[in-house]
Amino acid sequence: MNLFKQEDTIVALATPKGKSALAIIRISGKDAFKTVSSVFFDKQNNPVRIKNRTVHHGYICDGTKQLDEVILTYMQAPNSVTGEDVIEITTHGNHIIIQSIIKLLLSKGFRTADKGEFTYRAFINGKMDLTEAEAVNALIESKTQKSVELSLNSLKGSLSNKLKEIKNELINLFAYLEVSLDYPHEDIDFLSRKEKEESLRKIISQTERTINSYTVTQTLIDGVKIAIVGKPNAGKSSILNSILGYNRAIVTDIAGTTTDTIEETIDYKGIPFTIIDTAGIRHHSSNMIEQLGQERTKNSIESANIVLWVMDVNSAFDDNDKAILDLLHKKLDKTLIILNKSDLEHKISQDYLKKYYQAKEIVFYSCINDNNIDKILQPVYALGEFENLEPDSSILLNTRQYNLICRFKETLEKTLDLIIKGDSDEIVSFETQSALDILNEVLGIDVKDDIAATIFSKFCIGK
Repeated sequence: MNLFKQEDTIVALATPKGKSALAIIRISGKDAFKTVSSVFFDKQNNPVRIKNRTVHHGYICDGTKQLDEVILTYMQAPNSVTGEDVIEITTHGNHIIIQSIIKLLLSKGFRTADKGEFTYRAFINGKMDLTEAEAVNALIESKTQKSVELSLNSLKGSLSNKLKEIKNELINLFAYLEVSLDYPHEDIDFLSRKEKEESLRKIISQTERTINSYTVTQTLIDGVKIAIVGKPNAGKSSILNSILGYNRAIVTDIAGTTTDTIEETIDYKGIPFTIIDTAGIRHHSSNMIEQLGQERTKNSIESANIVLWVMDVNSAFDDNDKAILDLLHKKLDKTLIILNKSDLEHKISQDYLKKYYQAKEIVFYSCINDNNIDKILQPVYALGEFENLEPDSSILLNTRQYNLICRFKETLEKTLDLIIKGDSDEIVSFETQSALDILNEVLGIDVKDDIAATIFSKFCIGK
């Protein structure tokens, strides 16, 4: 990212690439108004006077050539999303038109925006702090309605406000410590050791609640991995297709059709379920491709939060099933057995399975006769205990925030220990300042350029 080139005026496509009815080209910088004014005309080729916070109709022209009929919106600095002059041009969503307009603007001295540079400029111009900027990316990446709501709350400042409350309480404690050091002999009411302890314990308690919110983030935003496993021809791909509601995986009567993993994500009651169809596990296999597929199946089992063990109810429990049982021994408490093809003769029973596996629940299912996929997904939801999730409006959105807040808590606990031991206010004050520095890093106050570049490089271009 061109961190030291904020004097440039940048341009980028702000909508996804590809054919569409409309597309938006976004521009930000000091030359936005002057340059765009020089290429924006009405139908009679007269210059259009662009007004602040007004929508205009006209044509983008390269000389006398009209490139496209557009709608243009101007937001004057500093009252814009980036804090700079911002213009958005709504064009027809044709790749040739879009590129011709961007090419024209580049020829006028604009520069193509880097990833996340519009949000970065909003950040450095004080339009949002770093947690709010990160919420922009989280909002774009959200996969369910619940994760959208949580990201939107952070964008509106819910996490930022919570951290600022904690910061203000810590600053208040720090101020008392500094006064006691600067004016030790003055007639001032200093905090007692007990009052310092109580203040710090309160801050630690608030911090712990914030840290615990990350569990909700991982579930509601990052999602849950669910691996479908079983021996060849048990009906794993049919189960995947039933869950998705369309034929995503190839299904045949030939054992071993699936030789690689297939992943798809669905929204179930606000939780992103990433369903992974895997290659069948065979006790012995000489086929190299099948062996590679089974190795990927084992990796999927290890990384999965929940496992769906699909068995063919028309097939007796055999060595292949025993091999799968061995693979699942660490995941049994998060494994749901599906006795598939229940419309056929039952050659395996729940009682027989319970000799090997103490299942919380065993589901009988038929991809032919059962139309209610909740029969599988509701037990999965219960197995994950997702109904116990109570998302707060202010949650940590990513590992950067989580790791820093954990460090912040550790520093607070160290400070509390110093107070309890009766160490000098000078040492306590030093640790308190260290904690404040960490909190500032979360909020993006005095953040280093290389850290900012890393964060914003994860954004998409045009945002």
